[in-house]
Amino acid sequence: MKKSNVFAALSLITMFSTGAYALDLNNPLPNWVDKNREKADGKPPAISATRAVPPSGFHLPAEYEPAGAVVISWAAYTDMLTGIAKAVTGPGKAQLWAVAGPSSISGVPASKYSRISAPIDSVWVRDYGPFGIEGNKPGIVDTIYRHYQYRRNDDAVPAVLAKAKNIGVYQMPLILDGGNLMVDSKGNLFTTKRTYIWNSDKSQEQVDSLLKSYFGAKKVITFEYSGYPGEPADGTGHIDMFMKLLDDNTVLLSVADTEPFKSNTEKAMAWFKANKAPNGQPYKIITVKGWATDAWYTYTNSLVVNGVAIIPSYSNKPQEEAAAKAAYESAGYTVVPVNSDESIVSGGSIHCTTQVIPMLPSGRALNSEEVFTQLPEYKVDMTAAPLGPLTGSETSTALNQLLGK
Repeated sequence: MKKSNVFAALSLITMFSTGAYALDLNNPLPNWVDKNREKADGKPPAISATRAVPPSGFHLPAEYEPAGAVVISWAAYTDMLTGIAKAVTGPGKAQLWAVAGPSSISGVPASKYSRISAPIDSVWVRDYGPFGIEGNKPGIVDTIYRHYQYRRNDDAVPAVLAKAKNIGVYQMPLILDGGNLMVDSKGNLFTTKRTYIWNSDKSQEQVDSLLKSYFGAKKVITFEYSGYPGEPADGTGHIDMFMKLLDDNTVLLSVADTEPFKSNTEKAMAWFKANKAPNGQPYKIITVKGWATDAWYTYTNSLVVNGVAIIPSYSNKPQEEAAAKAAYESAGYTVVPVNSDESIVSGGSIHCTTQVIPMLPSGRALNSEEVFTQLPEYKVDMTAAPLGPLTGSETSTALNQLLGK
């Protein structure tokens, strides 16, 4: 398929109306829907272009495998994002791709920085952003953001970024937030039962089949979340709010004294105690304190990139932070704390505001203008969703970005 036809197919993805919302860096949207400012457009997910499953051999790498670039969306919490940016491009030795980012970021080398010009609604790029997969070349899996009816610009980011970087996109017909997905390097995929709730039109077997097909997983392992089967007590129900794989055989769990967080972690711990790690030995289980006051505070919502752990830092918690730092260091990481006081009360921290693009298969680091893959062939299903206008910022829309306007 010619690129012009591919882009025409891509344009169908984002032709939807959206609730009017002006991005406000000083009053950002939380991880959950803000009903006072957001209104659902009532339209189905944008899956007008049906893409093939990634070719055999493609898989989603573990976060602790070599990373080429980290994606962020510049939609709030600029001090935190600046701290992440410095850690990613400094000790993390990765590129930084900032959607709607500034022209430059103090302390970030220009050679390691790319700005992706696109409208966005929120900062939570882990949830709506690209899943970087790898085979003989990098690619992107684009899932349906759970807030697709409210945040169409966010849901379009993977396709927009793929066009900007010329990376092949494989659209997955499943509602899945990136914060609710964790994999090891042996084909084990971990998520919470919230994924099944979001996709109640499908059986668990169908959901698992899609996860395996698109991410190259061999086994899907599900956990409850705090508050299951009702609304999540942490605001998301994501696995990254209480669990973190530090390597194939080591897991970090956030433990708490209060319910429902206490029993939820205990159930997760029981699973890791009852099952063997990929090396055939018992899992090494490390615990770190979490607590609930005005929000759920956790140290598992971190980003690990090329041997560096960028972890949340919370004010007036020196003992807890020291213990969390020691936990990551015990697994061999260099630790960089970044203050997350502002973002955590909106439902997320470091992990929620970052996504990862893998290292090139050769082990060579990416450069800021790297061209990766040819776009894959698409089959266009014109009946998948009704079409309507997509509005964005005053000067640009997600659709305009796809069409190059």
